[in-house]
Amino acid sequence: MKKQHGRKALIVLSDGVDTGSKVSLTSAIESAQKADVLVYSILFADEQGYGQRGGGFGGGGMGRRGGYPPRSRYPQNRPDGKKVLQQISKETGGSFFEVSKKQPIEQIYSRLEEELRNQYSLGYTPDKADPGFRKLSLTVKQKGLTVQARDGYYAGK
Repeated sequence: MKKQHGRKALIVLSDGVDTGSKVSLTSAIESAQKADVLVYSILFADEQGYGQRGGGFGGGGMGRRGGYPPRSRYPQNRPDGKKVLQQISKETGGSFFEVSKKQPIEQIYSRLEEELRNQYSLGYTPDKADPGFRKLSLTVKQKGLTVQARDGYYAGK
């Protein structure tokens, strides 16, 4: 998406469990940051299908009904899908949402739509343009406002 002009946002609807990526999480986040893409993650997990507590991140279990292979294929110590989605969203300046009975997917998409419509875009020009990742912090003086921003940006080429 680096070649796309204007604001860029990617919405990921997933259980967060990675079963076949050829790229690391760190590389994926770095690519999104370099392309200036906000990643909005929506956790959609079938707890009953996984047969385990904790949002279904313990290990497979849907093999009987199609979808994910049986539990034995995935080790119990793999990364927590919820934490993975939260990390991607946080580090790219997007938001994380979780589908639940209290927050159905339709409501999440409405909130996402509202959030995307009501954003400010701030620009910053550093004194030096040395290549690499630069940390950045943004705060506001007025109480009751929420700042949602990336932790930094990639400078240079």
